[in-house]
Amino acid sequence: MSPLDDIHANRTGKPKMSRRQKWLACAFLLAMLGAVVPVMVNRSFVPSASWQARALYLSIALLAISGVLLRNWHRRGLWQPGPPWPAYGPVRRGMMLLLCLGFMLFIFWLNLAATLPMAYTAVLGKREVREAMVEAKRGSGRRSCAHQLKVQGVNYLFFEFCIDADDYDALPSGPLPARLLVRQSYFGELIGSLHLSVPAPPGAAG
Repeated sequence: MSPLDDIHANRTGKPKMSRRQKWLACAFLLAMLGAVVPVMVNRSFVPSASWQARALYLSIALLAISGVLLRNWHRRGLWQPGPPWPAYGPVRRGMMLLLCLGFMLFIFWLNLAATLPMAYTAVLGKREVREAMVEAKRGSGRRSCAHQLKVQGVNYLFFEFCIDADDYDALPSGPLPARLLVRQSYFGELIGSLHLSVPAPPGAAG
């Protein structure tokens, strides 16, 4: 830190954020925003099971590389953890470290397994039509649609196909045949619309 930085810190009561810390903050913010997309913005992408596993391995590798890089910067005095960290005891530090590692692993995985593949599939995926069985389902999560159609064979946690309450009430109980209009790629499929193959009220199909 230069003398000018010391003067700035004395005036504001806070140390000035280094350029590396600013880049880290921007990268973290972008990763957070990317992870929000498949959870809260668009739940129509279903990554393949094989790619979900590969994305997990890549996320672990990326987390390890990030940890080594931060440790190297810390030893060279180029990066410091937040102010509360020095005041933590060893037990609390260990718990916080595990929590941060798990959280960042989940963020990396969402970006690699869903966000980036979804963008790729939306642009370069091949259009296809496939048959599937669907069934009316009520959402239970806080961010979930109240009325949904569950596609059999799709077990991805963040996938939803929402319908109106009137359409939901008019549907018969049990599985129904449907045609799915999708975009397919190596990473998975993006379900664009769903058409029931049995008579149903207008709007029941997405």
